[in-house]
Amino acid sequence: MAKYPPYVNAYGKISDVFEAIKGASVPPKFTNDFLSTVLGLKSSSYRAMVPLLKKLDFLDQNSVPTETYKSYREDSVSKSVLAEKVKDAYSDLYRASEYAHKLEKEELNSKLKTLLGVGNDDKALPYVIGTFIELVKLSEFDVKKSNKSPHSSKKPEETTQPPKETSLPPKTEDEHISIKRKFGISYTINLNLPATTEIEVYNSIFKALKDNLLDE
Repeated sequence: MAKYPPYVNAYGKISDVFEAIKGASVPPKFTNDFLSTVLGLKSSSYRAMVPLLKKLDFLDQNSVPTETYKSYREDSVSKSVLAEKVKDAYSDLYRASEYAHKLEKEELNSKLKTLLGVGNDDKALPYVIGTFIELVKLSEFDVKKSNKSPHSSKKPEETTQPPKETSLPPKTEDEHISIKRKFGISYTINLNLPATTEIEVYNSIFKALKDNLLDE
């Protein structure tokens, strides 16, 4: 028995369902009552859309809307979201023809007959082809994904070099003395003088102070 990919008999109504999904709030469950009451799709032929949506990963097995369902509602990505799910649902067809969505109807018919092993009199084949073509119309397969980051135009980071240390030539002794005098550096010196009556002792002490401390 042929293993058919997803299809519905009323494939001409597929676009009505997907358009209605975008305009309505996401339901806790996507039921036949939601189809007729909220989406306004009252014909019984729309009921076959629930199994189709499950096979496209728009609903889980409990008819709860998936992340795919929610993402599809965003206009800017809806066509590419559906395209990915069409490729998954018709994976055998895409393995046989990488660009199956570009095939003409007759080419598609020939390719599916071979894959399914059916003849020209197969009653389900026209519905499979019709369903696939309608889904392709609502999809966009050739969206180019950019590898560039939103910040790819960012200017290269400027490298900040630390300020170079400037080495100053060593100061001479006279310059040190001049700097000290300029900033008013002073010393407090406490001397314990020896008890002596020889004046030469005091002269030697004060001369040493002058030579070694007071002129620095």
